[in-house]
Amino acid sequence: MSSEFENEETTETVTKKKTKKTREMLEDCERQKQDLLKQRAEFMTSLDELASENEKLGERSALGMKVEHHKFGKGEIIRQDGKYVDVQFETVVKKFVLPGAIAEKYLLTEDEEAMDYFLKSDEIHKKILKVQLQIRSADFAMERLDDSVEKLNQRA
Repeated sequence: MSSEFENEETTETVTKKKTKKTREMLEDCERQKQDLLKQRAEFMTSLDELASENEKLGERSALGMKVEHHKFGKGEIIRQDGKYVDVQFETVVKKFVLPGAIAEKYLLTEDEEAMDYFLKSDEIHKKILKVQLQIRSADFAMERLDDSVEKLNQRA
């Protein structure tokens, strides 16, 4: 008789009931996730607006622009490859990144129109980077919330 008992398979499923605290924590996680999704959507809208603003500003060639550097003196932009420019100074050619080099005044120019363009372009670029960081931060926070939900569900 003992061998019959040992051979019997018991299929007993144990389902744990979630505690009130666990349910409240899960609901809180869901609320936080919905808030993050809403924020992320707002960030995406901002990013689209900034991209549109950047597109309206357009691209401007810096080729041939006369500039001045505090260390290298007067120079001229002799080559432009996207956002990278080569500046020919008296004795050396140096590479800079636009629009930051002009906006941050590493390269000075007397061309007010160009200066205004590069300042606006740099401002938009910085805003885009900030919004992209906010989006990544929201994504990371949602991943952490998903992990918390998974742990709560395992524990319950």
